[in-house]
Amino acid sequence: VIQQVLLTAIYSARNEITITTPYLVPSDDLLQAICIASQRGVTVNIIIPLYYDSILVKWASRVFFTELLDAGVKIYQFKNGVLHSKSILIDQELSLIGTVNLDMRSLWLNFEITLVIDDKNIGKKLDYIQHQYISNSKLLDKKHWIMRSLWKKILEKIFYFLSPLL
Repeated sequence: VIQQVLLTAIYSARNEITITTPYLVPSDDLLQAICIASQRGVTVNIIIPLYYDSILVKWASRVFFTELLDAGVKIYQFKNGVLHSKSILIDQELSLIGTVNLDMRSLWLNFEITLVIDDKNIGKKLDYIQHQYISNSKLLDKKHWIMRSLWKKILEKIFYFLSPLL
């Protein structure tokens, strides 16, 4: 159910989507929804940690960066400590806050919960928090990303194949 709620929320976005997640290993459907939203003119911001608590997640999530960046998604890497917040804000009104990571384990295996709040006042408060994260983050530069070394690209692919275990 959570996967369907996320997809519906992302496809319904008109102006802006901001996603905060410590684990970004999305399903194909979720990745496609995020990319399509950006390509149709919705500003899409994803805030992830710069420093991970899992080496597997760090490398597995990186395999998605190229496709996201090519679609126009802005990826911010939070640099001020641990980022474990899980929230999505759609058009500064629809807030999704809970325990769900954007990975297969969270979406299909674990027992997770997400609170959906359709309220502009709550949306403004979540927007403020997410912009605090962004102000303490490093924007991933597409040109710099493309120039990463071959061994990093190989590691990303290897860990991607392990991503169903994450």
